[in-house]
Amino acid sequence: MVNRDDFRTAMSKFATGVTVVSSVDDKGEPHSMTANSFTSVCLEPPTVLVCVAHGTNTHGFVSNNGRFGVNILAEEQEYLGSYFAKRPEDRQGDADYTYTIDEAGVPVLENSMVSFSCNVSGTHVYGDHTIYVGEVVNLSQGGEYEPLMFYNSRWYHPNKA
Repeated sequence: MVNRDDFRTAMSKFATGVTVVSSVDDKGEPHSMTANSFTSVCLEPPTVLVCVAHGTNTHGFVSNNGRFGVNILAEEQEYLGSYFAKRPEDRQGDADYTYTIDEAGVPVLENSMVSFSCNVSGTHVYGDHTIYVGEVVNLSQGGEYEPLMFYNSRWYHPNKA
């Protein structure tokens, strides 16, 4: 069997974009976490999936609410990727961001490259994560930016030498 550390190192060689998965907490306030386990599933109907660890607050909020947002970050938003990668109780300082609650009731992170609002249409529990399949009910596109990327366990800027 492959050990956890070897697997993590191997997976770090796959360059990914960076997203912030958004939901609302038990009080109706926006809650977010950084994730790179995101992909499109199909075009008809427009569907995406995210994988969320069971130990996160996001897991319970998405499970309870039946909806989530996925906000694709631009390269200039690395600070948001870092901020939301921490557990809420470990987030230090004030990150500059704002949300809009869209007509689907999903918090959309303003100034993202693209934001998807999704209704959970399926789930699959595997290991310590749940795969949430979401039908996209709304999307918004920001401007044209370079994407924020993650590679080799760190932020990756291919256009900066």
